[in-house]
Amino acid sequence: MRSLKPLLLSVVIIFLVIVVVQNIDVFMDKKSLGLNLLVWSGESQPVPLSVYFLGFLLVGLLLSYFHGLSERFKTKKTLQNHLETIRKLEEEIKVLKSLPIAEESTPQKENGSV
Repeated sequence: MRSLKPLLLSVVIIFLVIVVVQNIDVFMDKKSLGLNLLVWSGESQPVPLSVYFLGFLLVGLLLSYFHGLSERFKTKKTLQNHLETIRKLEEEIKVLKSLPIAEESTPQKENGSV
């Protein structure tokens, strides 16, 4: 499995490079973004599409990072709680091990009683 991950990543990167090289004219085509509101309208300077793709990729990566950040904090807190519980239980085990063992007394049946 360890050798499969780098191989799969290499295949994906090679595929992406092939797509970009074969469509370089599309990625270098310059487009501008426009915004037309009722009270204001504006248009940006023409920028290559590759910049837009990289920008949206970066925004997506940041969004997924911050979304996963809350899960990581929850997981870290849960882990700390579990470790604290383990520590308390280990202390309880130490205390119980240090106590003397009491002999169990079992009631014996008397002969002739029902």
